Amino acid sequence: MTSYVEHANISVVDMAHTTQFLLAAIPSWEVRGGGEYQNVDGETVEWNHIGDEQSYIALNSLGEGTQGEWTDRFTGVKHIGIAVPNVDNLIARLSQAGFELDHWGAEHPHRKNVYYVDKHNVQFEFIEYYSDKAEERNDYQQ
Repeated sequence: MTSYVEHANISVVDMAHTTQFLLAAIPSWEVRGGGEYQNVDGETVEWNHIGDEQSYIALNSLGEGTQGEWTDRFTGVKHIGIAVPNVDNLIARLSQAGFELDHWGAEHPHRKNVYYVDKHNVQFEFIEYYSDKAEERNDYQQ
């Protein structure tokens, strides 16, 4: 078996917002599971797993405020990158669902990427690859 990232766990204030964003971005994903549990402090925590049978984004309701701007210097996750089959279709779906594009990635002959920032300031990068060749997909010299 090859190692891969199975999930990322994100604390948010408005779980419905981030769930809607992820499902609009990737229509083949679904809410794999969800519910509530009591944490060690006795707080009720809501959770959702949004993804497919292989990987997912775990959301929990323990967020407070927002994350710093992606351009700020901080320790923590800067963004989550998700490969998609077609960036232009993704932009259209997210626009129709009311989500605005933050910015485009740098031009590259073997990939196209865009960035979105949700209301918690969590940044998501969506990447469309034009090549199946690892050396082209992973070319950092362009």
